[in-house]
Amino acid sequence: MIMKSSIVGVSVTPGIGLEVAQVDFASQTVLKYGTKQIEYDIARREIADMDLFKEALQDLLFDMQIPKGTEVVLNFPSVVFKTVDYPAAMDEGQISNAIEEELIEHFIFKTTEPVVSAVKLPNSSIQFHKIAYTALQKSMLIEVAMAIKELGYKLYAVDTSVNSDLNALMYKHRVDTSRDKSWVLMIVDNSTCRILTMNGRNYVDTYEERISIGEVLGDAENYGTVVSAVAPILKNVPSQYLYVVSKTNVISAEVLASKLTYGAPIIHQEANCFSKEAMMELGPEVDSQYANLISLDVIGAAIYKDFFQMPQAGTQFNLFNKSLGDIYTMEQPPEISLGGNVIVVTNKLLISLFILLLILIVLPTAAAFIYFTTSVINAKNTISTNENKAKEIQKFLDENKQVSAEIFDEGDEIRIGLVHNKNIYSYYTVVGTEIPKKLWLTRLKLSNKITIEGQADNLESVYAFFRSIKDYNPESKVKLQKLSLATSTPMSAIDTEEVMTNLEDNTDDILTSLNADFYEFIISDDPAAGQKNNNNNSKQTKGKKASKKKNALPALEPIND
Repeated sequence: MIMKSSIVGVSVTPGIGLEVAQVDFASQTVLKYGTKQIEYDIARREIADMDLFKEALQDLLFDMQIPKGTEVVLNFPSVVFKTVDYPAAMDEGQISNAIEEELIEHFIFKTTEPVVSAVKLPNSSIQFHKIAYTALQKSMLIEVAMAIKELGYKLYAVDTSVNSDLNALMYKHRVDTSRDKSWVLMIVDNSTCRILTMNGRNYVDTYEERISIGEVLGDAENYGTVVSAVAPILKNVPSQYLYVVSKTNVISAEVLASKLTYGAPIIHQEANCFSKEAMMELGPEVDSQYANLISLDVIGAAIYKDFFQMPQAGTQFNLFNKSLGDIYTMEQPPEISLGGNVIVVTNKLLISLFILLLILIVLPTAAAFIYFTTSVINAKNTISTNENKAKEIQKFLDENKQVSAEIFDEGDEIRIGLVHNKNIYSYYTVVGTEIPKKLWLTRLKLSNKITIEGQADNLESVYAFFRSIKDYNPESKVKLQKLSLATSTPMSAIDTEEVMTNLEDNTDDILTSLNADFYEFIISDDPAAGQKNNNNNSKQTKGKKASKKKNALPALEPIND
């Protein structure tokens, strides 16, 4: 089959979904663009449902009329992106081994094999090799690569979001990457703050801080979380300017820049719902509703091939390298270039040529004779095979007359149990893996109604735990039904003015002002959960003298999605 050579960028972009784009590199115009919602598992750093991803990709390529044979550049959210100095005495093999040993300690790669792309940076010294490397899950990339191949497209390269974002910013001349220009790039997404110190177009050092932000929290808390996470790092990385990019709809880059303290100019770039201008010009085939939606990630993927043909293009990573590529190309059919077109020599093409030769050479009578002879032989073989199977079935029935048809199938029972209890298992997962520090559970009821009761030293832990539950099971109807303080001081003895003053401070100060021991909370989809608990408590305390009396203060309002 004959196919025209072209290229398309495909990006898995959290918050947007699956993006596909074609860009005219010279005019900086988006010729084609499409997107579909898919889920990305932030905790596991991988596509949540591979079947839905394949279906969405197939639909987008078909709807956008991307011709078969088009080269594809993939972009995935960065799992690991680091720069490391290795002694100059180490050769390439030793450096690869050292990177593999470091990745084994990463929580993602404890259970899955990584595929790595490592680059020696130009700013290496005589004493050290400065190596930048990125890594993704090998099994996931192989499955995606095979899906692209089965759809009739050619995988050209795989990049990760940090590098794609930087390439897009350089392509659009949004950053000053003059030679020996010292600057800092800060990228904020829904779960991570990354700070990259740069020398022109080259990476110098990388820093990563996990953050807990979200719509369930207020703006003050979200911005405070980011500022607290990056302030110690920025203090120790002086440069000529700081470039802030926000890829989350919770944080505005402009507002964040105004809250940061830095000893050099701060420039901001919105890559989210706060964007007021389109990053790229749109072609006539692209709906104007996508103007502010097109991400830096998919732009970086779409320009990848042309961008790295330019001098001083920056650092080129490609996770579609030997370790992944050998598997992909193992059965890849050969290609022949003919008149500017590419002819793929597939099995289907060879069979078609063979059939054509048979039609032209073999006489019709000989073909008919062979056909009927073969048909008779096949029919006889089929009859003989069916007779043998019938005898085997009859023999089996005779030997098992006394066996009851009511056979218990353990596999079916297990599968039924998993289906009916899937919701409960998700809560066990959250309770087992997502409990924040300074938070403990006091009651757990998992049945047709879910009730989780607990206590914490601070509000942040309660909100983080509630958000984790909702992230694991977005369809859940659980709510934060109760959130209150427990104090050993009678209400009449509390200084109200001091409490109101401390409400403007952190949650630890509130606890101190009220002489409170902890916060109490109830998370449940049972509307009567809190009432039941209060009734039980009152019954238990009637007629008993307690050394301490705990008063629940109703001043804290639960926050729910």
